[in-house]
Amino acid sequence: MRMEIQTLVKNRRLFHRLLYLFSLNPLSMSLRGRRPSLEPPANSSGKLETMKGNMPLSRKKQVKSAIDHVRVHPKFLHSNATSHRWALGAVAELVDNAVDEVLNGASFVNVDVSLHPRNRSPMLVIEDDGGGMTPDRMRQCMSLGYSAKSKGANTIGQYGNGFKTSTMRLAADVIVFSRSRASNGHRATQSIGMLSFTFLRQTGHDDIVVPMIDYEIGDGEVWKMLRTTLNDWTHNLETIQTWSPYGSEEELFDQFTGMKDHGTKIVLYNLWEDDQGQLELDFDTDPSDIQIRGANRDEKKIQMVQRFPNSRHFLTYRHSLRSYVSILYLKMPPGFKIILRGQEVQHHNLTDDLMFTQELTYRPQSGAEHVTKEADMVAVVTIGFVKDAKDHVNIQGFNVYHKNRLIKPFWKIWNCTGSDGRGIIGVLEANFVEPAHDKQGFERTTVLSRLESRLLQMQKNYWANNCHKVGYVSKRSKKKSIPPISLSGECVVIRGQGSTMSSPISDPHADLRLSLPSNSLSEGRRGGGVLRTYGESTSGRQRLEIEPASAISRSGSLTNGNSVAKVNESVPKDSRKSLEDLGRMFVRRAAVAEAPHPPQGQQRPVTSNGHKAAVEVEILKQLKDENDQIRERCRRLEEASDQSLWFEIDRNRKLEAQLLDLEQQQAVYRRNLEKCIRERDSLHVALEEERQLREHEDEEMRKKLKVALLRVRELESENHRLRFSRC
Repeated sequence: MRMEIQTLVKNRRLFHRLLYLFSLNPLSMSLRGRRPSLEPPANSSGKLETMKGNMPLSRKKQVKSAIDHVRVHPKFLHSNATSHRWALGAVAELVDNAVDEVLNGASFVNVDVSLHPRNRSPMLVIEDDGGGMTPDRMRQCMSLGYSAKSKGANTIGQYGNGFKTSTMRLAADVIVFSRSRASNGHRATQSIGMLSFTFLRQTGHDDIVVPMIDYEIGDGEVWKMLRTTLNDWTHNLETIQTWSPYGSEEELFDQFTGMKDHGTKIVLYNLWEDDQGQLELDFDTDPSDIQIRGANRDEKKIQMVQRFPNSRHFLTYRHSLRSYVSILYLKMPPGFKIILRGQEVQHHNLTDDLMFTQELTYRPQSGAEHVTKEADMVAVVTIGFVKDAKDHVNIQGFNVYHKNRLIKPFWKIWNCTGSDGRGIIGVLEANFVEPAHDKQGFERTTVLSRLESRLLQMQKNYWANNCHKVGYVSKRSKKKSIPPISLSGECVVIRGQGSTMSSPISDPHADLRLSLPSNSLSEGRRGGGVLRTYGESTSGRQRLEIEPASAISRSGSLTNGNSVAKVNESVPKDSRKSLEDLGRMFVRRAAVAEAPHPPQGQQRPVTSNGHKAAVEVEILKQLKDENDQIRERCRRLEEASDQSLWFEIDRNRKLEAQLLDLEQQQAVYRRNLEKCIRERDSLHVALEEERQLREHEDEEMRKKLKVALLRVRELESENHRLRFSRC
């Protein structure tokens, strides 16, 4: 009796324990009265699971714990997809998954368009011949936050969110077909999974349900792979047939046709539309490309492609998938190719579009936040001018790759109001910064800020040293050595040991050296001529030299072999002519001073040195006064010219902004006008049809009215006849 009581108590405790567990996890008990099971049928019914390692959390077994869990509403799929603001970035996510499969033998990824079998709407198809997915991996792919690539050194994905966000960004629904090889004693499998926002919304689900079915393949035969019961498997198949483009199991099997013993095929259907009711993806403009409509499409840039072929990728990557994918990877994996709508995408290296290139090395500071500790973690920056820079095309930016994948295309760092920095393109691979979730930018960290500052400095230095090669003038006052250009009829200063001032006039006294009391260097410039005094020369004396306007080069630079003085082009010609005349007058006075005077009886001969010194002092004083006046005049002219130039630059910038706004408004007005014209035409057609209908009805009414009048007259005559007959 005692043993029986203990057994009853023990069984009762076990019963209450099981009842408690079933109350925590209602999925473990069927509503159809089936036998309860401790294993939740989440894998069979396709509940979307968030993973912790390999254990599901959203619908996990709660045998050992009574911890509450959160649920994921279907609206989260749409809100989560908004992290991809750019449609082509979402397509690139799916291409990345195929490229990652290179490690499993993938040799291609095919991006194409097909028609929905039921409503003939376009569907986006992405297929690769990678390793495929096992049933477990398929469920992990459909789960939020699970990624087996986060620890891989050569893989791009790491957050486990790209497939969900990218597919839901492009379309409302997606169905996945995958086939994997046999491994570890298991047969080969093929799986079908459907993530459908339309299904969840129209059936009123408040939790994300992903129907999946699996098959085993072997010896030319296919078996259903059951994870729970046959009823669950059949229910998932019926759901897929109802809400997918394929209404039968045979049509589903046809999608594996052409797939070898491994691979994955993704079909996106019910693609999103824009505000005007058109598909966001444009499949009609170019039959060999997939483009997008909307703000990313700039018709002005498309027209510029013909003029600037070397800038084609900068001008088109925002709206053309072919252009973007061609630069998406720094180096294409060997033997791998990307096929877009039946044509292979030719890989393009952006450095091939550059000229005057330089390679610079940047190494992040060791011990900095979010920096890998590897010793060889450096970035080699290739910087140069785009080959169209001589046409002063407004293109610049750095293309930053991460693990061979382009993250920041044409990142504009130098935001200058003028033309500084135009035409400079940089290419680098920075593996020490972390990309954002949408792979269109980097996480804002200290490491990224330091990299941005260093790239800005690189661009400024490259501009200052090389902008003259493409027709720009640097604003920095740097000294350059440019040989003077001599013009006929003007004086030219030729420097050598013992400088001289020569003139086309044959004058034996043209050489002149003046002794000065100090060793300073003074310079007067910007007037069309330059007065220079130099310190001790090889002869032990100082010399004074005049450089007239003949030393002014075509670019507006006054040169003497040692320094450069910028001359404003707006200096009047009469001022330059006066300086030239001043130089010639200086030569003539020196010649007169050197000429011997006739002897006079009343005069005592004056020594040549004393007379020469007096003339030199007098001429030097006059030249200084005139040079100061001309310098002050030129300074005022230069200030006025600079103010006028900056005013014109600011005015030009405002006009360009207004022109751009007007072009955008014109485009909007044109679209509205076309819409109004279409509405007018449709209204005109409708009115014409209505008019014809009314005319037909009026004609019918007239006929009926005539018949009625005739009938009335007949009745009246019959009535009149009857009255007379009675009488």
